[in-house]
Parts: sequence; C-alpha cells; structure tokens
Amino acid sequence: MSEKLRAVFLLEQQIGHRTYAENLKRAVSADARIVPTWVPITYAQPGGFWERLTFLPAHWRGTLRGRAQARAGLAQPYAVAFCNTQVPAALAGAKIFRQPYVVSTDITPAQYDRMGERYGHRADRLAILRAYKHCANMRVFQNAARVLPWSTWVAESLVAEYGVDAARIEVAPPGVDVEQWSPRAEKPGDGRLRLLFVGGDLYRKGGATLLAAFAELQRVRGDQVELHMVTRSPAPQAGGVIGHYDLQANDPRLVALYQQCDVFVLPTEAEAFGIAAIEASATGLPVIATRVGGLPDVVRDGETGFLINPGDTRDLVARINILADDVALRQRLGAAARAHAVEKFNAIKNAARIVEILLQAGK
Repeated sequence: MSEKLRAVFLLEQQIGHRTYAENLKRAVSADARIVPTWVPITYAQPGGFWERLTFLPAHWRGTLRGRAQARAGLAQPYAVAFCNTQVPAALAGAKIFRQPYVVSTDITPAQYDRMGERYGHRADRLAILRAYKHCANMRVFQNAARVLPWSTWVAESLVAEYGVDAARIEVAPPGVDVEQWSPRAEKPGDGRLRLLFVGGDLYRKGGATLLAAFAELQRVRGDQVELHMVTRSPAPQAGGVIGHYDLQANDPRLVALYQQCDVFVLPTEAEAFGIAAIEASATGLPVIATRVGGLPDVVRDGETGFLINPGDTRDLVARINILADDVALRQRLGAAARAHAVEKFNAIKNAARIVEILLQAGK
C-alpha cells in the first residue's frame, strides 16, 4: 500500500462551516489514504495570553488568537493543507506557502464588503489597509493549489477580482445528507398551504418582505395559509404565524417540519449561499428565493422553484399564489428540486470529491 498522505485541516467554526467540516470529517475518516490533523480555528482560548490583553479591542485579540491557532496547526509535518475559508490561510502568513494548500470559500472578501451592511460588517475605511488586505487575500487565492468556491457567483469574483486562474477553480458546494433530508410521501390532508422560512437573522433574510407578503395572502386566503418561521429573531405574534425557536441544525424535528410543509420561502436581502434552500430542495419542496449570492445555483428558476428580486413583495405573493393554486406544479417543482439536490448537493459525495482534490494536490 502506498504511503498515506498527511493533511492538516484549518477549519473555522461558524455554524454553516461547522456542518461543512463535520461532513468533510466523515469523508476523510472513510478514506484510508489520508492521515488528518484537525485544527479548529475558534479565535478564542479562555484564559489564553491574547485573551488576557484586555486593553486591546476584542476583534484584535480574536485575530491574534486565530493567527496563533493557524500557525500552530502548520507547525507539524504535513503534505497538504485545507482551509475552509481563506481567513486561516491569510492569518498563517508565510507558513501557508511552505506546502501545497487548498482553499474553500462561500464568499470572497470583496463580496462580503459589498454585502457588509446587512451583516453588521463595515469595510475598512483606510484605503491603505483595504489595499493591504486585498493583496494578502489575492496572494492566498493565487498561490493555492486549488480554490473551491461554493458557487459560480464566488468563482466569478475569484477570477475577476483576485486574478485566480480559472483552471485551478472548481465549484465545490456543500450539501446535506440526502438520506436524512428526504421527502415524506404524505402531507397533512387539511388543504392548508404551509409555508416554511428558515433563517437565524429574520430581517437580513427578508423577514419584512415575507411578513408583508403573508399579510396579503391572509387577506385573500384567510386561515388556508400558514407560515412556519424557524429563526433566532422574535417572530410577530400574528394569526397563522408559528415561530420555532429551539430547532438546531440537522435536528430530526427540523427535518420533519420541512417534510410537513408545502413551499419554502427565502426572500433574503443578503446571502452567501443558503444551506436552508438545499435542505428544502432535498426534502422535495419548491423553493422561492432571491437572486442573491449563490442561491441561483440552488434554485433553477421555473424548474425547481422561483427566483425573485430582493424586496419584491408583489412578485413573492404572485409566486406563492401560483403554487397555492396548482398542486401538480408544486409536486413537479418539488420532485425536480429533490433530483437537483441529490445530483449537486449530496454532502458525502461532495466531501469525497474534496478528498480526491487533496490527494492530487499533495502528491
């Protein structure tokens, strides 16, 4: 048997990236050709040196901790490194360039700056600092053995704004366990149309548009339509609106809720990708979403659901009404959504592809 490949995985721990990392771990553990070292980049270490320097701003302390974590992860022998965003690679400085590395990302820094207001993020005001960071990120992207954007939207930014050779880019989206996230044959038989929204930040993800649309739907359809909202934000106390506040990622109760609903709605104003839209697709729901970020990769307009413009309440109402009045169309779009999810967003299959890319890069 050939020598095993030693790989270091520098993994940021935000919610979406954490799930992505868990799927990657499953694929790596199933492949005897790789010896992995997992390095969580948490930007915090309770009681640590940087954390005790309270005179520094919190984000500086976090950056310094992340830098220390990334560099410690690269201090051991390895053949290839993997970063689930470009940030750990940039923080590692010159150390990242010693061996081949692969970078995955759901959004480029330039795209994040443009969306920043919706995320509570402000682009650096000093031009010299912006230029320095852009050059550092460009160097990381351009020198990577492969760059794996989650969507074609990100791939286009990598080429146009960071000068990455398109031949070294491969769109490698995350996904879900399509066996767990699967349709249920029977829906509740009371004739009521059940809409589902899933998003922690209700208002960034189009809450105002959604609630305005739902009020209009209720005016015409009364109690024949209801809205289920899975969110961290307080949902309005209104008739027909049901809030769900204790459901976590991959919770069986969350899967069951998807399976009980008829249409998934995500009228988000800012979104890098939209994992919830994949979950909905995998459970056989037609998806109505906005033309934002990577969502056009998930929703094929007119085939697996509908794409609308952010803030377009009238179009959202019209699209929901179309699906409310045509059960056969709902079923056809939902079946196509399921097929698209199985083909493109199978988390285990997609993670296994990343393993193959790492093996190639580490030769």
